[in-house]
Amino acid sequence: MERLPGPTRPDRLTIWPFESGGFGVDVEWRGAAGNQRATVVRRLLEEAGIRHRLRQGVDGRTWTLRVGPVPGEEVARLIDDFLW
Repeated sequence: MERLPGPTRPDRLTIWPFESGGFGVDVEWRGAAGNQRATVVRRLLEEAGIRHRLRQGVDGRTWTLRVGPVPGEEVARLIDDFLW
């Protein structure tokens, strides 16, 4: 998997289980730099064929990528390769 060009560490990362199996991951960034980081990660997820959805916060200053479902054994790799 391709490594990210520079730090894209999120301001918040949340992982939860799906009833049907696997996990969902919410990744949140804030501010203008957060918008840029979310855009980079979104593009990489698209290229890798990983299911996700980008949402802008009501305040217009937060960006959240909702990723998943992701198999349990792939969560750490997803974080290492795309989100952190």
